[in-house]
Amino acid sequence: MKQRRNYAREDVNFENIKREADVEMLVKNMVQINNMIAHLKDEQFEMRNEIKMRDETISKLEDDIRLLKTEKRWNMLWQNNLEEDISKTQVFLAIAFSINIIFAYLIGH
Repeated sequence: MKQRRNYAREDVNFENIKREADVEMLVKNMVQINNMIAHLKDEQFEMRNEIKMRDETISKLEDDIRLLKTEKRWNMLWQNNLEEDISKTQVFLAIAFSINIIFAYLIGH
């Protein structure tokens, strides 16, 4: 009781002290909330970078797939062309062989 009387004599207002403590608590909470928001923004930025890198990787893979498909088509065309050339060469060699046999027969008689 003695302490209370001392405070009363000094005109200490407990309501003001309580309000100041509440304000301090609110400020501390706001600082914590701001720190959490900053941390979440950093995480969001990192996630955006990861998504961007993933999208770039997907784009590169799609380009590679398109290139491989184009190359496959070109290889198929080249293979078809090569098969046609082989067929033509075989026909040409068969004709040349036939002419050679006929020529050898005619010279022999």
